[in-house]
Amino acid sequence: MSSEPVPIEIVADVDAATDQRRSIVWGDHASGAGMITNCAWNFAEFGPMTDAALTLARVGSAIFIADRGVRRNELRQRREMHLIVPVPDPALGSAASSSLEALAGFVTGDSWRIEFEPDSSAIGSPSDRLFEAEEVSLLSGGLDSFCGALIGGTEDRLFLSHNDASVIKYSQNQSIGLIPGLEPEQHIDVRLTARHRFNREASRRSRSILFMAIGVALADAAGASTLEIPENGFTSLNPPLASNRGGVLTTRSTHPYTFHLANVVLEDLGLDVALRNPYEWATKGELVALAVDAVGNDVVSAGMSHTLSCAKSNLILKGKTYGRNCGLDYACIVRRAGIRAAGIADTTVYECDTASLRQHVIQHRRKDVAAVKFARQSEPSIAKLAAGCGPFPPGYNFDRALDLWKRAQRELCDLPLP
Repeated sequence: MSSEPVPIEIVADVDAATDQRRSIVWGDHASGAGMITNCAWNFAEFGPMTDAALTLARVGSAIFIADRGVRRNELRQRREMHLIVPVPDPALGSAASSSLEALAGFVTGDSWRIEFEPDSSAIGSPSDRLFEAEEVSLLSGGLDSFCGALIGGTEDRLFLSHNDASVIKYSQNQSIGLIPGLEPEQHIDVRLTARHRFNREASRRSRSILFMAIGVALADAAGASTLEIPENGFTSLNPPLASNRGGVLTTRSTHPYTFHLANVVLEDLGLDVALRNPYEWATKGELVALAVDAVGNDVVSAGMSHTLSCAKSNLILKGKTYGRNCGLDYACIVRRAGIRAAGIADTTVYECDTASLRQHVIQHRRKDVAAVKFARQSEPSIAKLAAGCGPFPPGYNFDRALDLWKRAQRELCDLPLP
Protein backbone atom coordinates (compact mmCIF):
# COMPACT_ATOMS: atom_id res chain seq x y z
CA MET A 1 0.00 0.00 0.00
CA SER A 2 1.28 3.46 -0.89
CA SER A 3 2.22 5.66 2.05
CA GLU A 4 0.66 8.68 0.29
CA PRO A 5 -3.16 8.60 0.52
CA VAL A 6 -5.08 9.25 -2.68
CA PRO A 7 -7.01 12.55 -2.33
CA ILE A 8 -10.75 12.47 -1.72
CA GLU A 9 -12.32 15.25 -3.76
CA ILE A 10 -15.69 16.73 -2.82
CA VAL A 11 -17.80 17.80 -5.79
CA ALA A 12 -21.42 18.92 -6.12
CA ASP A 13 -24.07 16.75 -7.76
CA VAL A 14 -27.85 16.23 -7.91
CA ASP A 15 -29.59 12.88 -8.14
CA ALA A 16 -31.82 13.34 -11.19
CA ALA A 17 -34.06 10.40 -10.27
CA THR A 18 -35.02 11.69 -6.81
CA ASP A 19 -34.07 15.39 -7.13
CA GLN A 20 -32.25 15.02 -3.79
CA ARG A 21 -29.27 17.27 -3.36
CA ARG A 22 -26.14 15.52 -2.37
CA SER A 23 -22.38 15.72 -2.60
CA ILE A 24 -20.23 13.00 -4.07
CA VAL A 25 -16.98 11.80 -2.58
CA TRP A 26 -14.60 10.80 -5.32
CA GLY A 27 -11.35 8.88 -4.92
CA ASP A 28 -10.00 5.36 -4.58
CA HIS A 29 -11.65 4.93 -1.17
CA ALA A 30 -15.23 5.63 -2.11
CA SER A 31 -16.39 4.90 -5.64
CA GLY A 32 -20.14 5.46 -5.77
CA ALA A 33 -20.20 7.14 -2.37
CA GLY A 34 -22.15 10.22 -1.51
CA MET A 35 -24.08 12.35 0.93
CA ILE A 36 -27.85 12.64 1.04
CA THR A 37 -28.93 15.94 2.58
CA ASN A 38 -31.77 18.42 2.73
CA CYS A 39 -29.32 21.32 2.37
CA ALA A 40 -27.78 22.75 -0.78
CA TRP A 41 -24.00 22.74 -1.19
CA ASN A 42 -24.14 26.49 -0.49
CA PHE A 43 -26.32 25.91 2.61
CA ALA A 44 -28.74 28.42 1.11
CA GLU A 45 -31.44 27.25 3.56
CA PHE A 46 -29.57 29.13 6.30
CA GLY A 47 -29.61 32.37 4.32
CA PRO A 48 -26.61 34.24 2.89
CA MET A 49 -23.41 33.80 4.86
CA THR A 50 -19.80 34.89 4.60
CA ASP A 51 -17.26 32.98 2.52
CA ALA A 52 -15.52 31.96 5.75
CA ALA A 53 -18.69 30.39 7.20
CA LEU A 54 -19.44 28.52 3.99
CA THR A 55 -15.85 27.28 3.86
CA LEU A 56 -16.17 25.87 7.38
CA ALA A 57 -19.55 24.24 6.63
CA ARG A 58 -18.15 22.55 3.53
CA VAL A 59 -14.98 21.36 5.26
CA GLY A 60 -17.00 19.98 8.18
CA SER A 61 -19.24 18.12 5.74
CA ALA A 62 -16.24 16.80 3.79
CA ILE A 63 -14.51 15.56 6.94
CA PHE A 64 -17.65 13.73 8.00
CA ILE A 65 -18.19 12.10 4.59
CA ALA A 66 -14.59 10.98 4.27
CA ASP A 67 -14.41 9.75 7.86
CA ARG A 68 -17.48 7.58 7.34
CA GLY A 69 -16.09 6.14 4.09
CA VAL A 70 -12.68 4.90 5.20
CA ARG A 71 -12.96 1.99 7.60
CA ARG A 72 -10.63 1.52 10.54
CA ASN A 73 -9.36 -1.94 11.34
CA GLU A 74 -7.17 -3.51 13.99
CA LEU A 75 -4.05 -2.79 11.92
CA ARG A 76 -5.10 0.73 10.93
CA GLN A 77 -6.61 2.58 13.87
CA ARG A 78 -4.88 5.77 12.72
CA ARG A 79 -5.77 6.57 9.10
CA GLU A 80 -4.08 8.90 6.61
CA MET A 81 -6.79 11.21 5.21
CA HIS A 82 -6.42 13.70 2.35
CA LEU A 83 -9.27 16.01 1.32
CA ILE A 84 -9.70 18.44 -1.57
CA VAL A 85 -12.66 20.76 -0.94
CA PRO A 86 -14.12 23.38 -3.32
CA VAL A 87 -14.62 26.74 -1.57
CA PRO A 88 -15.28 30.34 -2.64
CA ASP A 89 -11.77 31.51 -1.69
CA PRO A 90 -9.06 28.82 -1.50
CA ALA A 91 -6.62 31.29 0.07
CA LEU A 92 -9.05 31.80 2.97
CA GLY A 93 -9.32 28.05 3.51
CA SER A 94 -5.56 27.55 3.22
CA ALA A 95 -4.98 30.12 5.97
CA ALA A 96 -6.91 27.85 8.33
CA SER A 97 -5.75 24.49 6.95
CA SER A 98 -3.30 23.78 9.79
CA SER A 99 -5.87 24.46 12.52
CA LEU A 100 -8.55 22.50 10.64
CA GLU A 101 -6.19 19.53 10.30
CA ALA A 102 -5.33 19.75 13.99
CA LEU A 103 -9.01 19.77 14.98
CA ALA A 104 -9.89 16.84 12.72
CA GLY A 105 -6.83 14.92 13.92
CA PHE A 106 -7.61 15.37 17.60
CA VAL A 107 -11.30 14.44 17.31
CA THR A 108 -10.86 11.40 15.05
CA GLY A 109 -7.36 10.26 16.05
CA ASP A 110 -6.21 10.32 12.41
CA SER A 111 -3.75 12.28 10.29
CA TRP A 112 -5.48 14.82 8.01
CA ARG A 113 -4.34 16.87 5.03
CA ILE A 114 -6.88 19.38 3.73
CA GLU A 115 -6.50 21.33 0.49
CA PHE A 116 -8.81 23.68 -1.36
CA GLU A 117 -9.84 24.44 -4.92
CA PRO A 118 -11.92 27.37 -6.23
CA ASP A 119 -15.71 27.30 -6.51
CA SER A 120 -17.35 30.46 -7.84
CA SER A 121 -20.94 29.57 -6.83
CA ALA A 122 -22.96 32.65 -5.88
CA ILE A 123 -23.35 33.14 -2.12
CA GLY A 124 -25.64 36.17 -1.86
CA SER A 125 -25.65 39.34 0.17
CA PRO A 126 -25.17 39.12 3.97
CA SER A 127 -27.93 41.74 4.34
CA ASP A 128 -30.63 39.36 3.09
CA ARG A 129 -30.93 37.25 6.23
CA LEU A 130 -33.56 34.58 6.65
CA PHE A 131 -32.99 34.32 10.43
CA GLU A 132 -32.10 36.73 13.22
CA ALA A 133 -30.82 35.52 16.59
CA GLU A 134 -28.37 36.38 19.33
CA GLU A 135 -27.36 32.76 19.87
CA VAL A 136 -27.56 29.37 18.18
CA SER A 137 -27.81 26.28 20.37
CA LEU A 138 -27.34 22.68 19.25
CA LEU A 139 -30.10 20.14 19.87
CA SER A 140 -28.77 16.63 19.39
CA GLY A 141 -31.72 14.64 20.74
CA GLY A 142 -29.73 13.78 23.86
CA LEU A 143 -30.51 14.61 27.48
CA ASP A 144 -27.83 17.31 27.86
CA SER A 145 -28.91 19.46 24.91
CA PHE A 146 -32.54 19.06 25.98
CA CYS A 147 -31.65 20.32 29.47
CA GLY A 148 -29.59 23.14 27.96
CA ALA A 149 -32.61 24.33 25.96
CA LEU A 150 -34.77 24.27 29.09
CA ILE A 151 -32.22 26.21 31.14
CA GLY A 152 -31.39 28.86 28.54
CA GLY A 153 -34.93 29.35 27.29
CA THR A 154 -35.94 30.11 23.72
CA GLU A 155 -35.90 33.91 23.53
CA ASP A 156 -33.57 35.31 20.81
CA ARG A 157 -32.24 31.81 20.11
CA LEU A 158 -32.18 29.44 17.17
CA PHE A 159 -31.86 25.70 17.66
CA LEU A 160 -30.06 23.45 15.21
CA SER A 161 -30.40 19.69 14.93
CA HIS A 162 -28.44 17.31 12.75
CA ASN A 163 -29.31 13.69 12.09
CA ASP A 164 -27.71 11.01 9.99
CA ALA A 165 -29.85 8.12 11.25
CA SER A 166 -33.57 7.66 11.73
CA VAL A 167 -33.11 6.66 15.38
CA ILE A 168 -31.55 10.07 16.11
CA LYS A 169 -34.26 11.87 14.18
CA TYR A 170 -36.97 10.06 16.13
CA SER A 171 -35.56 11.16 19.49
CA GLN A 172 -35.15 14.73 18.28
CA ASN A 173 -38.74 14.92 17.06
CA GLN A 174 -40.12 13.53 20.32
CA SER A 175 -38.09 15.64 22.76
CA ILE A 176 -37.97 18.96 20.87
CA GLY A 177 -41.76 19.21 20.90
CA LEU A 178 -41.65 19.28 24.71
CA ILE A 179 -39.44 22.39 25.02
CA PRO A 180 -41.67 25.22 26.30
CA GLY A 181 -41.88 28.24 24.02
CA LEU A 182 -39.96 26.73 21.11
CA GLU A 183 -41.63 27.85 17.88
CA PRO A 184 -41.23 25.77 14.70
CA GLU A 185 -39.41 28.60 12.90
CA GLN A 186 -36.76 28.63 15.64
CA HIS A 187 -35.72 25.05 14.94
CA ILE A 188 -33.61 24.21 11.89
CA ASP A 189 -33.17 20.55 11.11
CA VAL A 190 -30.35 19.32 8.89
CA ARG A 191 -30.21 15.84 7.49
CA LEU A 192 -26.77 14.87 6.28
CA THR A 193 -26.13 11.18 5.80
CA ALA A 194 -22.92 9.78 4.35
CA ARG A 195 -23.68 6.99 1.90
CA HIS A 196 -20.88 4.57 1.03
CA ARG A 197 -21.09 1.42 -1.03
CA PHE A 198 -17.95 -0.09 0.50
CA ASN A 199 -15.82 0.16 3.64
CA ARG A 200 -18.19 2.18 5.75
CA GLU A 201 -16.67 3.23 9.09
CA ALA A 202 -18.94 2.46 12.05
CA SER A 203 -17.81 5.25 14.38
CA ARG A 204 -19.18 8.79 14.14
CA ARG A 205 -16.43 10.76 15.85
CA SER A 206 -16.35 13.43 13.15
CA ARG A 207 -20.07 14.16 13.58
CA SER A 208 -19.16 16.69 16.28
CA ILE A 209 -17.01 18.63 13.77
CA LEU A 210 -19.85 18.62 11.25
CA PHE A 211 -22.34 19.73 13.90
CA MET A 212 -20.07 22.56 15.08
CA ALA A 213 -19.33 23.65 11.51
CA ILE A 214 -22.94 23.92 10.38
CA GLY A 215 -23.83 25.51 13.73
CA VAL A 216 -21.26 28.24 13.13
CA ALA A 217 -22.56 28.68 9.56
CA LEU A 218 -26.11 29.18 10.86
CA ALA A 219 -24.87 31.60 13.53
CA ASP A 220 -22.99 33.58 10.89
CA ALA A 221 -26.04 33.70 8.62
CA ALA A 222 -28.30 34.79 11.51
CA GLY A 223 -25.93 37.40 12.93
CA ALA A 224 -25.48 35.45 16.16
CA SER A 225 -22.23 35.86 18.09
CA THR A 226 -22.36 32.55 20.00
CA LEU A 227 -22.81 28.88 19.26
CA GLU A 228 -23.79 27.01 22.43
CA ILE A 229 -22.96 23.31 22.65
CA PRO A 230 -24.59 22.01 25.87
CA GLU A 231 -22.75 19.04 27.39
CA ASN A 232 -22.02 18.08 30.97
CA GLY A 233 -18.37 18.65 31.82
CA PHE A 234 -17.62 15.10 32.94
CA THR A 235 -18.69 13.60 29.63
CA SER A 236 -16.66 16.27 27.84
CA LEU A 237 -13.59 15.51 29.94
CA ASN A 238 -14.26 11.78 29.52
CA PRO A 239 -11.54 10.21 31.69
CA PRO A 240 -10.72 6.72 30.33
CA LEU A 241 -12.37 4.04 32.45
CA ALA A 242 -9.26 1.88 32.12
CA SER A 243 -5.82 2.13 30.56
CA ASN A 244 -6.96 0.25 27.44
CA ARG A 245 -9.82 2.67 26.68
CA GLY A 246 -7.91 5.89 25.96
CA GLY A 247 -6.67 7.55 22.80
CA VAL A 248 -8.89 7.08 19.74
CA LEU A 249 -11.02 4.64 21.73
CA THR A 250 -12.50 7.47 23.81
CA THR A 251 -14.65 10.24 22.37
CA ARG A 252 -13.36 13.81 22.23
CA SER A 253 -16.50 15.39 20.78
CA THR A 254 -16.78 18.21 23.33
CA HIS A 255 -13.42 17.90 25.09
CA PRO A 256 -12.02 21.24 26.36
CA TYR A 257 -9.15 20.93 23.89
CA THR A 258 -11.64 20.35 21.06
CA PHE A 259 -13.29 23.66 21.93
CA HIS A 260 -9.86 25.33 22.04
CA LEU A 261 -8.88 23.96 18.61
CA ALA A 262 -12.28 24.85 17.12
CA ASN A 263 -12.02 28.44 18.37
CA VAL A 264 -8.54 28.67 16.79
CA VAL A 265 -10.12 27.59 13.50
CA LEU A 266 -12.75 30.34 13.83
CA GLU A 267 -10.04 32.89 14.55
CA ASP A 268 -7.97 31.76 11.56
CA LEU A 269 -11.03 32.04 9.31
CA GLY A 270 -11.87 35.48 10.71
CA LEU A 271 -15.30 34.39 11.93
CA ASP A 272 -16.93 36.46 14.65
CA VAL A 273 -18.62 33.51 16.37
CA ALA A 274 -17.50 31.96 19.66
CA LEU A 275 -18.15 28.39 20.79
CA ARG A 276 -19.12 27.90 24.40
CA ASN A 277 -20.28 25.14 26.71
CA PRO A 278 -22.01 26.78 29.72
CA TYR A 279 -21.96 23.44 31.57
CA GLU A 280 -18.23 22.71 31.26
CA TRP A 281 -17.91 22.43 35.04
CA ALA A 282 -21.19 20.61 35.78
CA THR A 283 -21.73 16.89 36.22
CA LYS A 284 -24.64 15.16 34.50
CA GLY A 285 -26.65 15.24 37.70
CA GLU A 286 -25.94 18.93 38.26
CA LEU A 287 -27.02 19.74 34.69
CA VAL A 288 -30.30 17.87 35.14
CA ALA A 289 -30.84 19.64 38.48
CA LEU A 290 -30.32 23.04 36.80
CA ALA A 291 -33.03 22.14 34.29
CA VAL A 292 -35.41 21.17 37.11
CA ASP A 293 -34.71 24.50 38.82
CA ALA A 294 -35.43 26.35 35.57
CA VAL A 295 -38.70 24.75 34.46
CA GLY A 296 -39.78 22.30 37.14
CA ASN A 297 -39.73 18.56 37.62
CA ASP A 298 -42.74 17.80 35.39
CA VAL A 299 -41.31 19.32 32.22
CA VAL A 300 -37.92 17.63 32.66
CA SER A 301 -39.49 14.27 33.50
CA ALA A 302 -41.86 14.41 30.53
CA GLY A 303 -39.07 15.16 28.07
CA MET A 304 -36.20 13.07 29.35
CA SER A 305 -37.80 9.76 28.46
CA HIS A 306 -37.75 10.76 24.78
CA THR A 307 -34.07 11.71 24.70
CA LEU A 308 -31.42 9.29 23.44
CA SER A 309 -28.13 8.99 25.32
CA CYS A 310 -27.25 5.43 24.33
CA ALA A 311 -24.05 5.12 22.31
CA LYS A 312 -25.06 1.65 21.19
CA SER A 313 -28.76 1.93 20.43
CA ASN A 314 -28.27 -0.23 17.34
CA LEU A 315 -28.06 -3.38 19.47
CA ILE A 316 -30.10 -6.02 17.65
CA LEU A 317 -32.06 -8.33 19.92
CA LYS A 318 -35.35 -10.13 19.38
CA GLY A 319 -38.07 -8.06 21.02
CA LYS A 320 -35.94 -4.92 21.33
CA THR A 321 -37.73 -1.60 20.87
CA TYR A 322 -36.15 0.51 18.12
CA GLY A 323 -34.25 3.53 19.41
CA ARG A 324 -34.60 2.74 23.11
CA ASN A 325 -31.70 3.39 25.50
CA CYS A 326 -30.09 0.11 26.48
CA GLY A 327 -29.31 1.33 30.01
CA LEU A 328 -25.94 -0.36 30.46
CA ASP A 329 -23.46 1.09 27.99
CA TYR A 330 -21.20 3.78 29.46
CA ALA A 331 -23.26 6.71 28.18
CA CYS A 332 -26.45 5.20 29.61
CA ILE A 333 -24.78 4.51 32.95
CA VAL A 334 -23.65 8.14 33.24
CA ARG A 335 -27.17 9.23 32.27
CA ARG A 336 -28.90 7.03 34.85
CA ALA A 337 -26.44 8.03 37.56
CA GLY A 338 -26.96 11.72 36.79
CA ILE A 339 -30.75 11.54 36.86
CA ARG A 340 -30.56 9.63 40.15
CA ALA A 341 -28.19 12.24 41.60
CA ALA A 342 -30.56 15.05 40.57
CA GLY A 343 -33.16 13.49 42.84
CA ILE A 344 -35.96 13.08 40.30
CA ALA A 345 -37.71 9.98 39.03
CA ASP A 346 -36.24 8.57 35.83
CA THR A 347 -39.18 8.15 33.44
CA THR A 348 -37.01 6.50 30.77
CA VAL A 349 -37.73 2.89 29.82
CA TYR A 350 -34.41 1.05 29.47
CA GLU A 351 -33.93 -2.25 27.70
CA CYS A 352 -32.01 -3.59 30.69
CA ASP A 353 -35.20 -3.18 32.74
CA THR A 354 -37.27 -5.21 30.26
CA ALA A 355 -37.67 -8.68 31.74
CA SER A 356 -37.38 -10.52 28.43
CA LEU A 357 -34.21 -8.65 27.43
CA ARG A 358 -32.42 -8.01 30.70
CA GLN A 359 -29.99 -10.93 30.61
CA HIS A 360 -29.23 -10.36 26.92
CA VAL A 361 -28.42 -6.68 27.53
CA ILE A 362 -26.29 -7.53 30.57
CA GLN A 363 -24.37 -10.04 28.47
CA HIS A 364 -23.82 -7.61 25.58
CA ARG A 365 -22.81 -4.76 27.92
CA ARG A 366 -20.70 -6.76 30.36
CA LYS A 367 -17.45 -5.05 29.27
CA ASP A 368 -18.88 -1.55 29.83
CA VAL A 369 -20.29 -2.53 33.23
CA ALA A 370 -17.00 -4.11 34.28
CA ALA A 371 -15.06 -1.03 33.16
CA VAL A 372 -17.31 1.31 35.15
CA LYS A 373 -16.99 -0.89 38.26
CA PHE A 374 -13.21 -0.80 37.84
CA ALA A 375 -13.20 2.99 37.40
CA ARG A 376 -15.36 3.49 40.51
CA GLN A 377 -12.58 1.95 42.60
CA SER A 378 -9.91 4.24 41.12
CA GLU A 379 -9.01 7.46 42.91
CA PRO A 380 -9.09 10.52 40.59
CA SER A 381 -5.92 12.60 40.54
CA ILE A 382 -4.37 15.45 38.58
CA ALA A 383 -1.67 13.04 37.39
CA LYS A 384 -4.35 10.76 35.92
CA LEU A 385 -6.05 13.76 34.35
CA ALA A 386 -2.86 14.86 32.67
CA ALA A 387 -1.94 11.35 31.51
CA GLY A 388 -5.35 10.09 30.40
CA CYS A 389 -7.44 13.10 29.44
CA GLY A 390 -5.09 15.57 27.75
CA PRO A 391 -3.97 17.60 25.99
CA PHE A 392 -5.63 20.67 27.47
CA PRO A 393 -6.05 24.32 26.49
CA PRO A 394 -3.50 26.85 27.76
CA GLY A 395 -4.28 27.93 31.33
CA TYR A 396 -6.61 24.98 31.98
CA ASN A 397 -7.87 24.74 35.58
CA PHE A 398 -6.77 21.26 36.67
CA ASP A 399 -7.95 21.71 40.26
CA ARG A 400 -11.45 22.50 39.09
CA ALA A 401 -11.39 19.59 36.65
CA LEU A 402 -10.29 17.21 39.38
CA ASP A 403 -13.15 18.34 41.62
CA LEU A 404 -15.58 17.81 38.71
CA TRP A 405 -14.27 14.28 38.20
CA LYS A 406 -14.66 13.46 41.91
CA ARG A 407 -18.25 14.73 42.00
CA ALA A 408 -19.13 12.76 38.88
CA GLN A 409 -17.53 9.64 40.29
CA ARG A 410 -19.69 9.93 43.39
CA GLU A 411 -22.74 9.96 41.11
CA LEU A 412 -21.49 6.80 39.37
CA CYS A 413 -20.76 5.08 42.69
CA ASP A 414 -24.32 5.63 43.88
CA LEU A 415 -25.85 3.77 40.90
CA PRO A 416 -26.55 0.05 41.44
CA LEU A 417 -25.13 -2.09 38.62
CA PRO A 418 -25.72 -5.78 37.80
